[in-house]
Amino acid sequence: MKWAIPLSVALLCSLNYLGGQTKINILSSDITDIIKQKDGSRKYFLRGNVGLQQDVAIMTCDSAILVQPDNTFEAFGKVKIVQADTTVVTGEKLDYSGEDRTFFIRDNVQLTTPNSTLSTTKLTYNRKTSIARYNTRSTLYKNNLELTSNKGFYNTKSEVIRLQGDVEAIDPDYTLYTDTLIYFPSDNRYNFAGPSILKRDSSTTQCMLGSYDAESSQLNLGHGASISSPGSYISADSISYNLRVESGELFKNALVADSVEGFVLESQYIDYIKAPNYVNAYSPVFYQQNMDEGDTLYATGDTLSIRQDSLDSRTVNLLYNTSFFSKGFQGKSPFFRYYERTEQLLLYPQPQLWSEQSQFSADSAILKLKDKRLDSLFLENNVSILSQTIDGSIFDQAAGKTLEGYFYENKLHNLLLVGNAQNLMHSFGDGDVLQGINTTACSWIEIVFENGEAESVKASQSVDASYIPWEQASKEQKELPKCDPNFDLRVTLDMTRPRVTVPGIP
Repeated sequence: MKWAIPLSVALLCSLNYLGGQTKINILSSDITDIIKQKDGSRKYFLRGNVGLQQDVAIMTCDSAILVQPDNTFEAFGKVKIVQADTTVVTGEKLDYSGEDRTFFIRDNVQLTTPNSTLSTTKLTYNRKTSIARYNTRSTLYKNNLELTSNKGFYNTKSEVIRLQGDVEAIDPDYTLYTDTLIYFPSDNRYNFAGPSILKRDSSTTQCMLGSYDAESSQLNLGHGASISSPGSYISADSISYNLRVESGELFKNALVADSVEGFVLESQYIDYIKAPNYVNAYSPVFYQQNMDEGDTLYATGDTLSIRQDSLDSRTVNLLYNTSFFSKGFQGKSPFFRYYERTEQLLLYPQPQLWSEQSQFSADSAILKLKDKRLDSLFLENNVSILSQTIDGSIFDQAAGKTLEGYFYENKLHNLLLVGNAQNLMHSFGDGDVLQGINTTACSWIEIVFENGEAESVKASQSVDASYIPWEQASKEQKELPKCDPNFDLRVTLDMTRPRVTVPGIP
């Protein structure tokens, strides 16, 4: 049992060193007055070149009142506390509790570490936890970074900084405004909440919740976010985006507007690279492409991809349940592909199209543009055409193997139907009274349109033509096979237009 007493003493000393109270010692004082209190405690009135010490902290001031054994003191004038030569706090008035190693300092307060300087008017500092707290608008300078807020928590050991209230983080490369901020200097990373704005280079990010890795320029945003920069605007419920390479992922209610390429895209998920343009979007997708002279192509589908080649030419693919709308042309097709270099829109299989008073269907179709305006139309296999007549419920019809159509000022001007061509046109008398049916079967038929209506018909090679009065024509004679009117299925703008109005883009 000889070792029991020394071991217990050693353990007590260890506990006292780690967390117990350490007496505040007087290092220096020009004048010292000691007054004994009724409760047995003593007050030390210290004046001139006052120096005090508790463990590794040295405190100096012009004057102080030390209370023992309470282990507390008040300090006045040119107050300075040095914590193990790493953290220095200065001010004019200080209240110190030696038991929990906490002090409150005010007036011209400055906290300095090897990597930072905090300027404030009031500060509470816990030497055990190394946490400084302030509740007045203050600025923390860390290297080239300025952090200003109404309220702050700064751990001088881990250097983690928590700020609240009109927070401003100003760096030479970016500026962040937010309501609540946590800054991790070792990673150069920010977590922020509340209405937040990040400005970097020419981009502006807005959100309610997010994080920013300043080293990699990586943003992770939630609770609704948007990023705007010259030529583009993106928004979504949540965004993972790199500002340096201008690429990322958008989740739920996602939108991309690229004014350089002239498109707007809305979807529930978008994988986006600004340049060279690379996009994947999934179900449902709304796509808007600017055309010439104020016209716009609107399209919708389940899946969309955009790829831009080395010549800066894009290919747009839209798959499944696709529909599109423009002033001059509308259509539906399972597959939609637009080649920007050749200005060709490929539709298959079995697309259905409408233009003015006409309806087209075939196994496949190519719409060709010139300077972003409708120029020509090519249909392949099982071609059928219907055109509304004076009587909106009656349709002229044509069918054949292939078709070439040409437009003038975005309106169908003429078309050539080739291969087992058939044509059925209605004739009207005075008062627009329906009189009969003209039918033609031949190798090819050319139809010229005026204001969307068939104006003239030419037929050639092995022509078989006939006329039947309307009252005498049977139901089979009044329509061509597979020429079913579907004008009630015609695509409208409301079916295809993105639902979000994008700033600066109509």
